Amino acid sequence: MRKPVARTAFTLIELLVVIAIIAILIGLLLPAVQKVREAAARMQCSNNLKQLGIAMHNYHDTNQVLPWGTPGGSAQCCWGTWQVLIMPYIEQANLGNRYQAWGNVNGPRYSSAPNTTYVTNQRLKMLTCPSDIPNSPFGNLTNHNYAVNYGRIAVYTATSGAGGSPFGHGRSLTLPTIFDGTSNTIMLAEVIQGQRRDLRGFGWWGDASGFTTLAGPNTSLPDRIYTSYYCDSRLPNPPCAVSTGSAPTNFFARSRHTQGVNAVMCDGSVHFVNNSVTVTIWRALGTPQGGEAVSFNY
Repeated sequence: MRKPVARTAFTLIELLVVIAIIAILIGLLLPAVQKVREAAARMQCSNNLKQLGIAMHNYHDTNQVLPWGTPGGSAQCCWGTWQVLIMPYIEQANLGNRYQAWGNVNGPRYSSAPNTTYVTNQRLKMLTCPSDIPNSPFGNLTNHNYAVNYGRIAVYTATSGAGGSPFGHGRSLTLPTIFDGTSNTIMLAEVIQGQRRDLRGFGWWGDASGFTTLAGPNTSLPDRIYTSYYCDSRLPNPPCAVSTGSAPTNFFARSRHTQGVNAVMCDGSVHFVNNSVTVTIWRALGTPQGGEAVSFNY
């Protein structure tokens, strides 16, 4: 009589148990991988701002003043921003030299050739946070992720009132005139790239070249854009509304990071500022000559 042959295959129950264990392990692993990726992206973003801070200081050393946010006046909207002026200091001199008519309303705008052919269609790695979603709001012109500090009032005004601002339209400060201290005044911070035709992060355009500290990081208050055509509140965009007389054009510091934004101070140091920072302190960090006493843990 022949002996029965022992079976070596898995039973269905054993196979299901193994699959369940693997699924659990993958479920535990994915969040860890995502956290590592975000940590690396946040570090790269911080390094971008560090390099931009150094570039700003090199520009200041050469020109004895920080770069203007925009040319100001009738050229404010569309004939260049600080992004173009800083190019020779971020190893993009050839690109900067191709930009025509900075501040000259008789020349091509940012949205006209040859600027659109050689410059404003470029995505600059140093101006892009890897945590965000790259976007081109119209044509092939690019959004980016960093904006200069226009103070605590409104992007559209960016004047010397209410404690001033390091950058403005047709003006900027020298580092020695930042009386509140360069370590207590923000130079640049993160902004989110608007998706679809939303213009947030569109730093080639004067209004979007800066942010204000009127509201805190990643505030639930809406950014303000002058027309609904370029204002898109659908996810993944943050809230947005049309500018009014009492709520003028304004853009706030935002990021895709968890719980805060990266910012580089006027002394070149980079800090991660938590969303929980008080509005009083955040506004004080936005002014170079406000006389506020700032003390908080970054």
